[in-house]
Amino acid sequence: MVFGFGQRRGGQLPVELTSFVGRTEELALVRGAFEQARLVTLVGPGGVGKSRTALKAAAGLGELFPDGVWLAELSGLRDPELVPATLAAVLELPEQPGMQPVDAVVAHLQGRRLLIVLDTCEHLVDACAMLSDILLREAEGVSVLATSRQPLDVPGEHCVQLAPLATDEALELFLERARAAVPGFRFPEAFLTGQEGEPGDRERLLALVRRLDGIPLALELAAVRLRAVSLEELVARLDHRFEVLTGGRRTALARHQTLRTAIGWSHELCTPEERLLWARLSVFAGSFRLAVAEQVCGGGELPRGRVLEALIGLVDKSVVQRVGEDGGRYRLLDTIREYGADWLDESGGAPAVRERHFACYEDLAQRFWGGFLTSAQVGLHREVRDEVADVRAALRYAYEGGEAAAERGVWVATLLGPYWRAVGTLSEGRYWIDKGLGLVVGDSAARAWGLLMAGVFAVWTADLHTALTRFPEAQEAARRVGEDRVVLFTEAYLGGLAALCGDVENGLAALERARLRMVETDDGLGIGVFHYEGALVRAVLGDTAGALELCATGLAYLEGTGERQLYGSTLMVQGVIRWLSGERAESAASLRRALDAGR
Repeated sequence: MVFGFGQRRGGQLPVELTSFVGRTEELALVRGAFEQARLVTLVGPGGVGKSRTALKAAAGLGELFPDGVWLAELSGLRDPELVPATLAAVLELPEQPGMQPVDAVVAHLQGRRLLIVLDTCEHLVDACAMLSDILLREAEGVSVLATSRQPLDVPGEHCVQLAPLATDEALELFLERARAAVPGFRFPEAFLTGQEGEPGDRERLLALVRRLDGIPLALELAAVRLRAVSLEELVARLDHRFEVLTGGRRTALARHQTLRTAIGWSHELCTPEERLLWARLSVFAGSFRLAVAEQVCGGGELPRGRVLEALIGLVDKSVVQRVGEDGGRYRLLDTIREYGADWLDESGGAPAVRERHFACYEDLAQRFWGGFLTSAQVGLHREVRDEVADVRAALRYAYEGGEAAAERGVWVATLLGPYWRAVGTLSEGRYWIDKGLGLVVGDSAARAWGLLMAGVFAVWTADLHTALTRFPEAQEAARRVGEDRVVLFTEAYLGGLAALCGDVENGLAALERARLRMVETDDGLGIGVFHYEGALVRAVLGDTAGALELCATGLAYLEGTGERQLYGSTLMVQGVIRWLSGERAESAASLRRALDAGR
């Protein structure tokens, strides 16, 4: 009944990849709880199967929620400020200018009847509690199903305690996983009732599931060991390990100790290279590809060329899961990641691995920026989307490492500016850039670009005060370090803002001077941005012909480059201006092309 789900896009529930066993009573309790409460929290220790049970329950509640069931997976998120923005992204809701993400989410949800699953809340319990409380109070058709190691403690919350499996269910789960792990490991159904099977086998299995306290993750890890040892030897070895820990007494351990003991036993049975890889993989906050694991985890006692073999061993032992539609990504469960992180810290190797992890995502950001105006743009957007949990982890690492490291973090967050805008999470982009700017005092190119992007984000979110503060700061910092492109970009933005704020003649002149210099220097980014943003300014001020001319010039430059984001934005602006000008057929053609590019 635990684990084995594939990746999903948006807020859709994932597809089950392994059979679900047991939990009939708990599923009924969850369903019954929603008859009297709108917030239901599945509470239980790590490894007990909260996520899997919640997803199974949610899948059976669809008919109660005509506007759908939406899953927000929070295990890879470590920043409580980003919880509302994360839910907005799950709901595929672009943030609205002038609105906080939580306000936009509430506005979107009002009048809808749907279920939100907040999975893995314990490390963000206050933020999840606050969000749930707001949703319950302000969106009466919304219900929340949460999973956590502790209650959210929100008024109206109904908690369903998820205990380890009862003996019969634990036995059934173990046999299901044993059959999957070991071809030929077959017990007839009658074995479960003791009517068939080798003498003593049922007793051994009962001893095993009781020793593992019915904890699903522990049972899964043990079942995989049947690939290497017989059932009799498995039980004997596991029993011996527990007796060593209890000083020879057959005393039950606390459940969290039982799980940690089972994980520790799996750890001991790994090869030295597998143990080292396990520890190093703990730096990943989300799922990862083999190539990235080789880059981050290879080195020293585990050469890059040996990572694949060690990874295969960890997959075979169910320490690492294969996920994704094509099985091309991997992940660690939270409890297993925590165990590996402890080993990594104890080994003293954490700083080097975390630096390689940051360098990997620093490289991704640089590739994203470098390929932005090319046909590689779409693929790079997808790559950042797939890796965003670890982009966040890399930024947290940078901001904990002093000013030099924070400067690198600001640069990464800034380079990803077009990504934050494309996926509608401007508040997250602002969060990372502003956080870094607060740590970087000295002048640098990264700080100048960060100030510029912060001003751009302020424009896009209708925060005029911040924009008029950040752009002059960026301009001054850029002049001190000789970052001429930032100076030019700020001049263009300040000119456009001046025109919109009433100084039309001088503002438009400044914007036009900057635009012409971008054309002269063949600054592709500037040409792509300021032709459509300049067109918006001119259209607002009534110069429709001039606005359409700027759109045409920008489209001509971008045509054939393979770039889609700025191209689509320019088509959108062109379509809106044509519509307002009465050119309805031409407008529709532009807007259809814009949708195609944006898609």
